[in-house]
Amino acid sequence: MLHKKILIVDDERVIGEELSEFLSSLDFSCHAVTSVDEALELIDADTDITLILTDMRMPGKSGADLIRTLQAIPDRTFEYVIISGHLDADQELAGIEQDSVELMRKPIDVGALMDYLDALAFDS
Repeated sequence: MLHKKILIVDDERVIGEELSEFLSSLDFSCHAVTSVDEALELIDADTDITLILTDMRMPGKSGADLIRTLQAIPDRTFEYVIISGHLDADQELAGIEQDSVELMRKPIDVGALMDYLDALAFDS
C-alpha cells in the first residue's frame, strides 16, 4: 500500500500533537485528533489518509471501534498502529482483521515506530 497521510488519534491532546509534530518534522504528512468521531469526519473528508495511529482506550469509542468501522468501508483500505499502555490491548482486537494492524506499547518506542514507518511505502 502506498501511503500519503497519517492520522493520529489519541484522547490525550499533547501526545497526539507531539507525535504529529515529530513525524511532520521528518516530512510525514499527518494530522492529530482527539476522538474517534473526529477521526471519522476527517477520514471521510480526506481520502489521502491511509495510515491510522490510534490509542486503544479513549472516552466513548475506542481505537478498536475505529478500526472496526474503517474495515467495514468497502472502497477504502487502511493500515493501523495501535498505541496502548494497557497490557491486554491485544484482547480488545477480537473481531478485527489483524493483517493490517500493528500493536505498539506506550510509552512510544520512537525507534520501533520509525523502523515500522521506514518499512512502509509513502508517496512524497
